[in-house]
Amino acid sequence: MEFGVAAFGAIVSVALTKLCSVKEKKLKSDAILISNKLQMITAIMKDHDRKGGRSSWVQIGLIAQLRLLAYDIEDSVDCFHANKTNTEDFATQIRELKIRSEDMRAEIMALAATQICLGQSIQDDVVPTQRLNPPGNVNCLLYFCLFPHNHHVRTKPLVRRWLAEGLVQREKDAVTNLKMFIKSSIISSTQTSNNGKVRRCQPTDLMLPYISQQSMSEYSILFCDGAAQQLLAEPSQAEWLQAQAARRLSVHPAANGELNLPQDLSRLRTLAVFPGKEANLASYEAVLDFSKYKVLRVLDLKECADMSEEHLRDIWSQVLMKYLSINSGTVDRIGRDIGYLDQLETLDLSGSEKVMVFKEVLLLPKLKHLLGKFQLSRRDTLSVPVLGWFESGLEKFLREKSVLETLAGFVTDGRAGFPQLMRCMRMLRKVKIWCKSDASEENLDAISKTITKFIRDATADPLRGRSLSIDFVECPRHFVNTINSHDSKGILASLKLCGKLSEFPKFVAQLSVIKELCLCLTGLTWDVIRDGLADVRGLKYLKLIEDNLGSIDILSEADHLKAIKRIYIVCKQMLKVAIAAVPLPNLVSVHILCQDLHAIPGTSGIEITNMKKLEEVALHPNLNRAISTELQQAAKGHDNKPKVSFIDYPQ
Repeated sequence: MEFGVAAFGAIVSVALTKLCSVKEKKLKSDAILISNKLQMITAIMKDHDRKGGRSSWVQIGLIAQLRLLAYDIEDSVDCFHANKTNTEDFATQIRELKIRSEDMRAEIMALAATQICLGQSIQDDVVPTQRLNPPGNVNCLLYFCLFPHNHHVRTKPLVRRWLAEGLVQREKDAVTNLKMFIKSSIISSTQTSNNGKVRRCQPTDLMLPYISQQSMSEYSILFCDGAAQQLLAEPSQAEWLQAQAARRLSVHPAANGELNLPQDLSRLRTLAVFPGKEANLASYEAVLDFSKYKVLRVLDLKECADMSEEHLRDIWSQVLMKYLSINSGTVDRIGRDIGYLDQLETLDLSGSEKVMVFKEVLLLPKLKHLLGKFQLSRRDTLSVPVLGWFESGLEKFLREKSVLETLAGFVTDGRAGFPQLMRCMRMLRKVKIWCKSDASEENLDAISKTITKFIRDATADPLRGRSLSIDFVECPRHFVNTINSHDSKGILASLKLCGKLSEFPKFVAQLSVIKELCLCLTGLTWDVIRDGLADVRGLKYLKLIEDNLGSIDILSEADHLKAIKRIYIVCKQMLKVAIAAVPLPNLVSVHILCQDLHAIPGTSGIEITNMKKLEEVALHPNLNRAISTELQQAAKGHDNKPKVSFIDYPQ
């Protein structure tokens, strides 16, 4: 069973790393003995797997028990390092794990002696498993079975969950895995972002049954829904083992009917709940009893709109939590008890209008990604020095120890807080800001100075691109022009501005490099935007959501736009267009969603024939038939045969 051996090998490698982290002298020798046993078991399994052969329930169950052993090792070490287990109890656990590892080694040796093979080769016409190396990719692939059928999986949260579970050690490895799955047609892209990167994905129809079968045979994920009640009430031996060995629970409550969950959920690492549209809280209330869970790393309650403050309080006891995603619904504040989650790396509370948090969130030592509309509590803002004449403990932590990379984002009003503290966040790479109408002049001034510093600091580390999004719909339109990058040419990987502007932002025109630009509801015409970008280099992705563009002419004189790869335009008013092929030699994708689209008189409109790299064109479905037919015919005669699709205005 090649797939199972590869999956087990990846889990063992993590367990071995955890064992190496045990520094206590009295326990070190036992940890080394367990490591040796695990390495021996892995070597024997791989050796037998290379010889091929047939599998049986005995071997499948054995691999499940071995996986359970590896997980228990990791859980024990993690609980000890998180001070959830004292030294005496940890020593007892290590001794028990040593006995279990010796017993498993003896059983493996006995099977090897009788030439019982531990694996079954997978035929190349089913899945080209050589594409799934290194072994860690196997567990990443099985992870897709956690989501409901036809669920469009967001890639950024997926990568963060892989990291939280230890399926990959670096974000770079996770991205590589995902690219490989897509390139191999194992996973399909269902949505791309402005820069062409995959934003959402899902297993292909051909691969989903195979992945699901492997997931169930490897006891990787346990599913619970109304249809599964009878099976779980009277489990077979295999089903009992699955409930014991599975460390991930995916719950899909139906509209009616109770979930009959396994009795022992203490070992779960991941819990994800995906209620149906008609499901109510009563249909999955048992799942939200967090006293059952002892070693959760990932908790995804994004689809649960009925979360209450009581549920949230119960979550704070999950001290091993690394990834927490909640649709907080009517809950508008997160208490100070979140400070107990000192292993937390991602906190996603997006979905609420505004969430008040205390400084304990910013003091979390491993927090990298903070997602939602946050506002610092008024009590904690008293310690934020508006004039900067002293440094608080929070500021010192943010400046010296914080690893926060994503702050997307915060809401400004009349109180101090995030605008001032953002200057201290040394690792910050992505920021989103909502400026409200009640924001004080002091705060607006603090934001402009903070943004100026954020842009200038990017020049010191250009390889790690910085992303900035500002929503100033409710703010005075002159606010953006207080941002200054003139003294030191700034660099941004991505910039989004949403709100009315009286002129093209000076700080954008002064940037030396910007790769991705999105302007939304600014009221600027195309001529103003084009001229404003005259001195900016490196623009590859341009997105405009505007109703006052007038005419878009990208002709031979537009030299500064030659690097553009993707153009995305949404305009609900009449729009005239002339895009020549020569000035845009690198154009890969062009989306122009406007049903009242016309060619500028005297031009041929959109010339795609000589756009050598063009791969896709998207138009509005109600576009004039003559124009759409002409572009479709041009696409058929194009060397690349670019895909022509019809997309309605985005919501």
